[in-house]
Amino acid sequence: MNKIKVLMTQRFSEDQVNRVRAVSPQLHVVQKSVKGDWDPTDTAGFFDGDEEILYCFMPPRDLSIAPRLKFVQLHSAGINHLTHHPILQSDIRIATSSGIHATPIGEFAIMMMLALARHVPRMVRMQDRGAWPEHRWKMFLGVELRGKTLGVVGYGSIGRETARIAKQGFGMRVLALTRGGDRRDRGYHEPGVGDPEGKLPDAWFAREQLHDLLAQSDFVLIGTPLTDETRNLIGEKELRAMKPTAYIVNIARGGIVNEPALIRALKENWIAGAGLDVFEQEPLPSDSELWKLENALLAPHVSGATPSYDDRAVNLFCENIRRYLRGEELLNLVNREKGY
Repeated sequence: MNKIKVLMTQRFSEDQVNRVRAVSPQLHVVQKSVKGDWDPTDTAGFFDGDEEILYCFMPPRDLSIAPRLKFVQLHSAGINHLTHHPILQSDIRIATSSGIHATPIGEFAIMMMLALARHVPRMVRMQDRGAWPEHRWKMFLGVELRGKTLGVVGYGSIGRETARIAKQGFGMRVLALTRGGDRRDRGYHEPGVGDPEGKLPDAWFAREQLHDLLAQSDFVLIGTPLTDETRNLIGEKELRAMKPTAYIVNIARGGIVNEPALIRALKENWIAGAGLDVFEQEPLPSDSELWKLENALLAPHVSGATPSYDDRAVNLFCENIRRYLRGEELLNLVNREKGY
């Protein structure tokens, strides 16, 4: 029996690699991980030419070294790092890891909302100074999440899990904006996580109704993929459409929110604050004004960083291999026209 060669280029544990091997005796699974000072996006040297399935963050740009490659499972939820990559013009099937981030990033988004609502960034600055202000009750007068409205721009797996926690845990009203009319989550999702049937939102919005959603929301979560259509989706007009008491949280991609417009909105109090895990340039330049704004909470693109990430990634990969071997449609299959 001719084996199907699977190349994995992430640093998975031996137990995780063995879980992939256990999917089928048809598989020959090899892990070759980047080391030390190697370029983590350069995996070309790992190929022998007989690989049929690849798990990676970045496929090789020279696809001639992988003539038998048919299926690539990405370690990321988005594909914006593949812009202009030749694999997008090939027939190779590409699947993302969308869905595995719902729990950690959904919780992270709620954490940012709570921290902003209760002025935690200001508290940390006071802690660093070693003194509380005289009028602390006035300075730290916060807002409660209960009864507030959460607007989710991009109702994908992360947005759905954030909405589930917000509605079931805090009694929040949920508004959802999607690109298409399908309210179901047809991608990968774990049992009990998110809102796969789309039953939680109190109201649904189309792309042309973005300003209506923003105007009604006390908290806005950015959860849409970064595409040509969504780049600078949130600019000056959109930020001015928000309530002056509202907060925006971006755990998606930095390019979706126009950074100069956001900085001005925070400095001039068009909105109350922002929680950001992503930026137009990463790492965030040391001279960015965002560092010094008291109404901004910054994180270094780590919202998905928990010990369970790789286990979830392997679970999804194993399920997609089973589907591949059975000739079924893959979960999270990339739509090249949509860009995700």
